[in-house]
Amino acid sequence: MALTFLQQQQYASDLLDDANNGYFTLPILKMRLNLAQRELQKRLISANQQYYMKCVKANTITNQDTYTLPSDFMELIWFGYVLSGSGQTADYRQITNMTPGQRNLADGITGDPDFYFFMGNSFVLKPTPNRAVEMHLEYAYNVVDMVNDSDLPDAPEPFHEYIPILATRDCLIKDGRDLAPIGSKMAQFEELLKQIAVQRRADSPRMITATQSWEGRGGY
Repeated sequence: MALTFLQQQQYASDLLDDANNGYFTLPILKMRLNLAQRELQKRLISANQQYYMKCVKANTITNQDTYTLPSDFMELIWFGYVLSGSGQTADYRQITNMTPGQRNLADGITGDPDFYFFMGNSFVLKPTPNRAVEMHLEYAYNVVDMVNDSDLPDAPEPFHEYIPILATRDCLIKDGRDLAPIGSKMAQFEELLKQIAVQRRADSPRMITATQSWEGRGGY
């Protein structure tokens, strides 16, 4: 069942036996719920859940090797470019992470990129591209915090209930209270996560695809 941000607050307050939020105030509870949403995301990704995948497509710029990562970038899934063709008939070439010891060896070399490495909130391509190629960056993105009462969590609907349960757990731990009352509820979702770890290997992922112009960061 889908649970709005308001419903999650009410559910967590009920589990905490703090219906009027006299002890765990609403700002604290909202913060805990958003932290729980992020924890759920990490758990789903660890369980091989690709619900949080985005694909950004953009062309490289000749003689430019450094580009800004998407602002919501969290974790790389796949990186490569279109070698030939287009659309569903395109052939792709994957590029791999460059070790620190390899970086100096690629200085001054141009061509189609074979390697990348991260530098702050940017990535660097080596060799430096000497033509425009269409790069595809598949990554897990950072979820956006819930703010409005009507907001829904960025999570599969079966896990909406798990967010206030995780938030309740954290509040109980901070207060030094017994976790047994929510233990059985947590165990149900832990089992579901284990099932997803197996089932999702055979499922096709949901993917958000965006086309954008990467902001250049100048030479490296």
